[in-house]
Amino acid sequence: MIIPNVILLLKMTVKEALIGFYKFNRLNLTEDFESHCVRVYIGCILAPVPNIDTRKKYLKFHDLHHIMSGYGIDRIGESEVSAWELGSRSCRKPLISIMNLFALSTGYILSPSKVTSAFYRGCRSKNLYYLSDGYTEADIDNLDINKVKVSHLEIYSKVKYKWWRTIEFVGYIFFSMIIHIGMLIAGKALLIAEAIKNRLLKVNTM
Repeated sequence: MIIPNVILLLKMTVKEALIGFYKFNRLNLTEDFESHCVRVYIGCILAPVPNIDTRKKYLKFHDLHHIMSGYGIDRIGESEVSAWELGSRSCRKPLISIMNLFALSTGYILSPSKVTSAFYRGCRSKNLYYLSDGYTEADIDNLDINKVKVSHLEIYSKVKYKWWRTIEFVGYIFFSMIIHIGMLIAGKALLIAEAIKNRLLKVNTM
């Protein structure tokens, strides 16, 4: 992704950086917030999921993580940023960690080394979700994006308790794969049910 690197070369506020990010990626935030459902990759399926208030509340910080880390918004990029967030302890916000698991498996299947690297990079970083508890929207919008990056991205020289964090990551991958397989089975079941329904309708009309 190009835009985060461009943004981080310029002196910008968080708000200006986000505007540039949305414009570059042709994302319509108004439509996103007004929609009752959003489509996300769960495994290899682009599935509709409820656009819950928790997602809306934390979306800004998720997108800032994209900008800070340079990870894209394609399937691998979303898995990378999800792994990064899990590594940086998104588990402190349980609903966020669940959403991270939804996006983790696809990118891991496509590029396990990139997603694994993103997790360990997250282990040496600090995510921004804590800002939602003690800062106003205006305070966050006026932060300097470069200072935010310097004070949060790769601030630790090494991964503490790497053996334990590795076990943790394996657990995340396991549960993410369970979600992936479950969605595949559910998707297949829906296709079979639809085929049976169409056959019955065809028989009844003969």
